[in-house]
Amino acid sequence: MKIAICDDDRQMLLQIRQQVDEYLSCSFAEEKVEVSSFESSVNLIDQIESGKRFDVFLLDVIMPDTNGIELATAIRSRDPVARIIFLTSSSEFAVESYSVEAFHYLLKPIQKDKLISVLEKACKDICIGQKQFILVKTTSSLLKVFFHELVYTEVLGRTVCFHQKGGVTLESNSTMSQVEAILLIDARFVRPHRSYIVNLDYVRNLSRDGFIMTSGIFIPISRNVFKNIKQAYINNSFRAEEALERQKHD
Repeated sequence: MKIAICDDDRQMLLQIRQQVDEYLSCSFAEEKVEVSSFESSVNLIDQIESGKRFDVFLLDVIMPDTNGIELATAIRSRDPVARIIFLTSSSEFAVESYSVEAFHYLLKPIQKDKLISVLEKACKDICIGQKQFILVKTTSSLLKVFFHELVYTEVLGRTVCFHQKGGVTLESNSTMSQVEAILLIDARFVRPHRSYIVNLDYVRNLSRDGFIMTSGIFIPISRNVFKNIKQAYINNSFRAEEALERQKHD
């Protein structure tokens, strides 16, 4: 697991880093967790654009050059599932946090117990999500494909392709009905077309014709299932908003 902290106030950055390290030393003593600190949002964006990925972001909202909301927007364009936690001196940014599906936001001055509580929830959420997987049989091996990394599956001839985050694709001679029986148990997966199963967490836009994925790929939706797919998409969005609302009141 990788955590990024970004705050242009060095003193605040050191304080948050110390509290995060203390929490991790107690709760993740036997697991490797990498924590990176950034005094500049530009430096963090450079790392992300170079291919660096983080599971959790702790972002100051008010920063020069690129503020926390803009930074989170850049993160979301590449990673729709990372947990973003805002650090802000004003609750007025709560509404804007919805636009980037923030996991939580904390008011400054940061209280250690509240920071630890939110971190604990984020880490638990990640650990649970990382345990769900489907076994994929390729020509040479049997591999785990984790749900949170699976963007969509596609049938090409007699082959089912598993498209994952980062452009990784696995090919299997499984049937779509076998894959469907496993994936569609999870509410984030839908089958909009006989040739595709889609992870709604990676959908950028829904239209009458189909999905635009965060990677820019277009996936069609059959007319006879559009109503159900649209409702599933709305429900998935509501679940994310409800989770944020619950966390705001914790």
